[in-house]
Amino acid sequence: MITLLLLRHAKSDWDHPKLDDHDRPLNKRGLRNAPLMGKFVLETSLIPQACLTSTAARARHTAFLAVQAMNTDVKIKDVVDLYDFGNGKAIERAITAHGGSNSPLLVVAHNPCIQEFALSICDNGEETALALLESKYPTCALAQIEFDLALWSALPGAKGELIAFTTPKMLA
Repeated sequence: MITLLLLRHAKSDWDHPKLDDHDRPLNKRGLRNAPLMGKFVLETSLIPQACLTSTAARARHTAFLAVQAMNTDVKIKDVVDLYDFGNGKAIERAITAHGGSNSPLLVVAHNPCIQEFALSICDNGEETALALLESKYPTCALAQIEFDLALWSALPGAKGELIAFTTPKMLA
């Protein structure tokens, strides 16, 4: 069994309309919620062996703050393909190419891509978590999905089980 942790980046700051989307930083809520989710991961013993993140400033900062709150040396790898807003295939390609055997594997990405991907790979799971995932994937929400695989290279076509779906509001 291997575990995937899908974290949507924390809330971004829209106060600078001329700033390129890729360079948009986190706002105050985002700066609060990213470490909150990192502490949650630590408290639930889900410390990732590796982290893949979008190259967008808000995603990279989310990954950094979350990992920092875990009090561990998790290597964070920037993956250009994770800066995507499509159907989730870019996330699958990134995990397949860079995930190796790391479990748990943390991936920090964007919506709607992250929600589309999560929905496409979960064929069962905890009912309340599935209902929440289907309705919305809020900023800094975390999906925990388990697969009966040994390596992430076997991910294409595989289906996993949604174990939990946690939002910052649930932890407040």
